[in-house]
Amino acid sequence: MKKLLLLSSLFVSGLLSAQAPYPYSQNFDAVTTSGSPAMGALPAGWAGGANTAFMVYGLENFAPHGQSPANACTVEMNSTHTADTLITPTVGITANTKIGLSYRFVNKAGYPANGYQLINGDQINIDAQLGTAWTNVAAINYTTNPTATNAYTTYTYNCTSCAAIIGFGITSMKIRMDIARATSASSDWYLDIDDFQVADVLTGIFANAPSTVSLSVFPNPSHGSFSVALKNFQANGQVEVTVYNFLGQKVKTITAEGAVNNQINVNTVGLEKGMYLVEVKSGSEVAKTKVQID
Repeated sequence: MKKLLLLSSLFVSGLLSAQAPYPYSQNFDAVTTSGSPAMGALPAGWAGGANTAFMVYGLENFAPHGQSPANACTVEMNSTHTADTLITPTVGITANTKIGLSYRFVNKAGYPANGYQLINGDQINIDAQLGTAWTNVAAINYTTNPTATNAYTTYTYNCTSCAAIIGFGITSMKIRMDIARATSASSDWYLDIDDFQVADVLTGIFANAPSTVSLSVFPNPSHGSFSVALKNFQANGQVEVTVYNFLGQKVKTITAEGAVNNQINVNTVGLEKGMYLVEVKSGSEVAKTKVQID
């Protein structure tokens, strides 16, 4: 037990010695970029995976690349570069820590005006390292981003477990983003990441970012089964999906520990044809939608 405590102490002190100040923000605008397109190295403390292509991009085609407004952290995904990883610096945490970032997917052809439509297999997995383990906290894919847009989307993560782990002497964390391009993709695309924040209170674009939970079902109409895609849910704990018929009677309930890739599959075998109400609960978060079963 004493050895375990000693190792934990050494590990935590090692993290603390290298961690960034809290609160932490990075909009990449202080990075000097040059060339055509204008590019620069990742800021201190940021790292990519093996053979990473992540760079800080500046003005390209005389258009602001980042949202805030000049630079963004960017990677090009194409047929010869189908996977990459971006890791943030180690940052201190409190019992109320929140993480925010903005992102967009843009088609290389006609950049930056043309948004890229994600397909099955295009994905970002967002993981948090609290202590020694990496934990998946979200997935961004074609169900969470069903339409192509060149505008930035905001993502926020409320670290509900931070208060508990601080009691075990863990006082820092870092974020890892694993990016994948679908093997069936026919287009090359950029992922732009900007305005990364770790703080008790997120500022700027996150202060007014919509946080209303919502959901969608597909296919709709459905036959045999459908999937429920969650948006803005902090679906890291227990998620309950309840299906009601047109009389308001509960006909199916599914309880899952978290949601894989922010979606839950529902088997409808045995249910009669007609319109149904789908309700999803995760803690205090509730959202409803309708599905037609044929």
